[in-house]
Amino acid sequence: MYKKRHSTTSPGSIPDTPKLSTLSLPEEPRNGPSPRPVTRADTRRPQTPVMVTSSSSRANPTGGQPAVPLKSILKGGKNAQPHDSYDSEGEILTAKKVARSLYNIPNVPPPGSRLVPMKQPAYDLHWQLLPYDPQRSRRLIRFDMAFPVDRIVFQDREHRTKLSGVELDKPAANDTMTKMLITFEHGPFTWEVDVKNAHRIRCRDVFEAIYKSFDEQLTLEEQRLVRDRRTVEDAFRLRCKLAPGLPEVERSLGWKRVDVLLHRTIFLGLTQPKSGGDWVLHLGTLPRVPGLS
Repeated sequence: MYKKRHSTTSPGSIPDTPKLSTLSLPEEPRNGPSPRPVTRADTRRPQTPVMVTSSSSRANPTGGQPAVPLKSILKGGKNAQPHDSYDSEGEILTAKKVARSLYNIPNVPPPGSRLVPMKQPAYDLHWQLLPYDPQRSRRLIRFDMAFPVDRIVFQDREHRTKLSGVELDKPAANDTMTKMLITFEHGPFTWEVDVKNAHRIRCRDVFEAIYKSFDEQLTLEEQRLVRDRRTVEDAFRLRCKLAPGLPEVERSLGWKRVDVLLHRTIFLGLTQPKSGGDWVLHLGTLPRVPGLS
């Protein structure tokens, strides 16, 4: 309980009681905001000083505390140049990655690029590989892509003559040619035929490379690009029926590239649109030649 102060005239006053000296209150500062008045709740809880960590100073570089310099991750340690105080840790690491990538030379070409071979010299192909020309071609060649190379024949007026080994082994060009790239486009399909012979490409090598390329099975992606599936299925069944092997074996292999061509599987020759460029394969039906059946 608080004691009440009695005056000298009150009955409860005690004479000769020493008077307590009055204490003066501290003067308020003239400049600056006035302190917050002390409440009873402040007297019950102790004042805990606020600890400011180095991470908070980095997170708020605009505060009053000076920014703590980041530890350099580059080699050199103490000799590394200090960064500005406004650079964040992410900006510094990004700058280092960009700086390092400037000196990195990729060992592989970027995705989507294609290595273009050097331009090949111009060659004159053998007449067996060129489109039929009455003035240039000696005979009409009948090469059906649906059947192997040993079925290639000369189409004469009254009969057909099978090509001999000597005819197939003729050089493909007038000069030594060891590499040959043939391209073919048909609707959404684009295929390439790569012909190689370390000694010299022969006509046989060209025919066999073309046959093997179109004897490959269609991939799932290529099957989805087929438009007239019923017509391709009919061409597939006819090929299996006329195949030299067992029809069941051919039927188990499924669709092949040659089936997409339907009935346009006759070899019509190679052309070269650009001198020294790739060769283009032409396929279709057997040309009508006067005097030949």
